[in-house]
Order: sequence, then structure tokens, then C-alpha cells
Amino acid sequence: MNPSVPAPEVQPPPRTPHPIEIERPTGEPAAAWWRGAVIAGVALALAIGTLVVLWLLARPLTLLLIAIIIAQALAPIVARLERWVSRGIAIVLVYLALVLAVGGLGWLVVPPLVAQGQSLVINAPGLIVRSREWLDGIDPESANRVTAAVQSGINRFADVLLSLPFTLFSSVIDMILVVFMSVYWLIATPALSRFVLSLFPAEHRQRTNAVLDAMGQTMGGYVRATAINGLIIAVMTYAGLFVIGVEYLLILAVIAGLGEFLPVVGPILAAIPAIAIALLDSPQQAIVVTVFFIALQQLESNLLVPFIMRQQADVPPLLSLFALISGSALGGVLGTLIAIPLAGALRILVLRVLAPAGREWSGADGQQVPGGMRPRRVRGEGGHDSVDR
Repeated sequence: MNPSVPAPEVQPPPRTPHPIEIERPTGEPAAAWWRGAVIAGVALALAIGTLVVLWLLARPLTLLLIAIIIAQALAPIVARLERWVSRGIAIVLVYLALVLAVGGLGWLVVPPLVAQGQSLVINAPGLIVRSREWLDGIDPESANRVTAAVQSGINRFADVLLSLPFTLFSSVIDMILVVFMSVYWLIATPALSRFVLSLFPAEHRQRTNAVLDAMGQTMGGYVRATAINGLIIAVMTYAGLFVIGVEYLLILAVIAGLGEFLPVVGPILAAIPAIAIALLDSPQQAIVVTVFFIALQQLESNLLVPFIMRQQADVPPLLSLFALISGSALGGVLGTLIAIPLAGALRILVLRVLAPAGREWSGADGQQVPGGMRPRRVRGEGGHDSVDR
């Protein structure tokens, strides 16, 4: 090796830094993470607090919704009377007529209904004996089980009768509150509508007003249609059972009318007591009563529902049944009363607002939509397209 040429310098291999020596990120990302965590925690706390408040105020809110639904059911009548009198006088006349109608109907129906109810309670032991004798001829083991179940039901009914005065008093107070809230809702509706419309731009107010009117029409229309259907079914049940010769026909007619407020299953459940009472008389009469209720349901499905229910509020049966189950699970009897009108209003909101907004956001706005209606595009200012509905 030539001593005049220097030896090449050997570079040491790169050293892997110790974890402690790795540069830490600045404090900004950590601060941002903490801010996001705090915002998420506050949002979760607000959501839980809102749910707790709704749970605590469930009954007052349910009564308010019942009042709103009743007010929307009477709103078209008030609007018609406003052609000749002021809105306040129209509301007073409508509620006065409603009180007179309910009072007159109660005066005609309640005394015989109470008399038949007392007769049914007095004759209940004899009816149980007759049913046991009839079942003994078919299956003695089943007769014991059915008799025990019926006796247990009678005992529970007696417990209900003991608490009936307190329940009746509470129900009357709730009814009075609902009536007053519905009156105030009708009085305040024009001002509330103007306030809600003021929250939207001027070009969207007409469409917003149409959606609100459709939601109110659906809620009120369902109540009107159901009440009309229930009255017709009750009268036809009374007449049919009178011709057949079934006992306690007024009670059975009232049950059949109230069954119209439970879609799909209500008419079936309302027919069971009539068939059972007829069966205690004779199997032949039970068969006749069964055929009568089947014919009555066919008449309702093919005549009353198309001409009354669908003109007032077109709520699909599946949606009605789901709303009924959900309302019963969440709010009991009161939840059942408001479930279907609210479901109908939400259906209008989805079809008129949420679904078009979703189609426009996803780019499917020009495709065919339910009902055979295709939105029409209009060339606006600046060359941009808008959708005319």
C-alpha cells in the first residue's frame, strides 16, 4: 500500500434513536383531541339529559299531543265556520256542538249500558257454569283450565272496579285539560303558523306551509275517519246482533265501535266476546254471529276504508300496526292513542321533505319517485338547475 495515499474514512452506521429521543408532537394535536372529547362528552350528556326530561314529561307531552290531534280533527270545521263568523266564535260553536253531541249520546247510551253491565256481572257465575258444562262435553281437562282462567279474570275485574272511582276522577281531569289545550291550540294556530314560516326563506314558505297542512290533515283526518267508522260499525253491530238475538248487544256494539281504533287486530278482538256469548246459547248461534262479523269486516274493508279512511288519512296498514305496537310499548294506553296519527304525520314529513332531500343529495333526483311523479328541473339564475315540485 502506498503510504502517501490516505486510507478511506469509514463512516459509522446510522444509529437508531432511543424512544426517549424521538421528537414529541407539539401540543396542538393533543389540544384538538381534548376539545373533540369534551364536545362529544357534552353532546352525549345533553342527549341523555334530553331523554331523561322526555321520560319525566312523557305524560304531559302525551296529553298535549292528544290535544293537538283533536284540534287538528276539528280544524276543518272551524275553518268552514270562519267564512261567516270570527275564529274565536267558530271555536266556541264547534266545542259547544261537540259537548252537546257527546252529552246526548251519553244520555242515550250510558243508562242501558250500565244496566247491561250490571246484568252481565250478576249473571257471570251462571255463564261460567254454562260454559263449563259445554266444555265438559268436549274436553274436561280444558274445561278446568278455562274456568280457572275466567274466574281469575273476574277477580282482576273486581279489583279494577274497586279502583274505578280514582281512575275515573283522574281520567276526567285529563279530559278537561286536553279539551282546554286543544281549544288554545286552535286559537294559537294562525300565530304559530306565521312564526314557523318566518323561520324559512320566502321562496320556501309556500312549500313549508303545504307540508304542515298535510301533516295536520293526516293527524286530524285519521281521528275523524276512525270515529266515523267506529260509529257506523257500532250501529251495524247493534242491528245485526239484535236480529240474531244475542244478549248484551249494546255492550258488544260499543266494544265493536271502539275496536276500530285498533287497526287490523281491533275488529278481530271485538268479535270474540260476541261469539263467546252466542256460543253459550248454542253453537248454531255462534256460527251465525261469526259469519255476521266476517261479512261486516268485508264491508268495512271494501266500502268504509276506501271511501272514508283513505280520503281522510292514507296510513298504510303495516305502518299503523307497527305504530300501534311501538306506542303501546312506549306509552301504554295513551301512547296507543297518539301512535298512528303521529306515524301518519311522520310519513308525510318523510315523503315530502326527507326523501326529496335525500334524492337531491345522492344525485337520484331525476329518477322515478313513488306515486308516478317525476320532479321537473327548472333553469334558474346563473345557469344552475333547481327542482320544481
